[in-house]
Amino acid sequence: MAPTRLSQLFFVPILLLLFGSVSSQNQTASYYEPCSYYGEDVSHEIKMYPASEHAKKVINGIISVIGLRPNFEIREANVPNAAAVVLDSKRYILYNAEFMDDINTASGTYWAGISILAHEIGHHLNGHTLDSDGSRPDTELEADEFSGFVLNKMGASLKESQAAMAVAASQRASHTHPAKSDRLRAIALGWNTANGQDGTVSKNADSRRNVERPVVVKREVEQPVIEERRIAFDVSFTSDDGVYYITDQGHLINVEQDGFYLIGNLSESNKRGYKLMISDKNYNYLYIATGGGIENGVGKRVGTIRKHEF
Repeated sequence: MAPTRLSQLFFVPILLLLFGSVSSQNQTASYYEPCSYYGEDVSHEIKMYPASEHAKKVINGIISVIGLRPNFEIREANVPNAAAVVLDSKRYILYNAEFMDDINTASGTYWAGISILAHEIGHHLNGHTLDSDGSRPDTELEADEFSGFVLNKMGASLKESQAAMAVAASQRASHTHPAKSDRLRAIALGWNTANGQDGTVSKNADSRRNVERPVVVKREVEQPVIEERRIAFDVSFTSDDGVYYITDQGHLINVEQDGFYLIGNLSESNKRGYKLMISDKNYNYLYIATGGGIENGVGKRVGTIRKHEF
């Protein structure tokens, strides 16, 4: 029996050019020619705060697939959704945590947020935030193509890579942003380019399955039996009759006859309404609801967690 994968993810951004001041604890900024990922105008004062560990993890995941070190920092902010900005010659990615939840829920996939974040990183890496022109249709299409390429490398399907654009982008072009159809084509171009000349999908993108079970990563062990004193919780999944535990170190494992399989980890939740979540190294998430139910990102119950009885 081979368990499959957890589900979902989170995140979302845009292109803005920033000139402003910095306070001692939180950063305050004002923008030149500001507008969002979907082309909304941003004219209010922007305040920045420390980013969550989950946001940093997703940024690092995107950067890792293109083999570069990040040349920017991530911050939470009171932006409409997210932004790529420059302040005093320093680059930032800003995000609105509430908007992340909303766009991922609306699209039904956490890849929506990741695609927007990749789009914003594309603005930085392509040098779009170094001039004073603000958003332009040509630079938006370049960033869209970049996001499609990155998401293919991370394992997203084409539909998942286009999810954020499909939900809320304008059908009509503006002086800053292309029409939805053009942006969807740019994402598809980047996604298909990542397949290579032979047309094969990148190794992580060949089987994005809509399931609520974890990806199994085998770990070398000396014996196939876990010490009971190390078991903190019993875990069961609706679509899987395997044996799962969460250890006293917060590791979710699957126990089989040939050994242990490391699935993911229990940690503080990145989603409103949940205190804890289970995540794997591919940034897939399941959430622990009140009463011990395990839910996916759209609130569907997929399993149960309960305290282990010795």
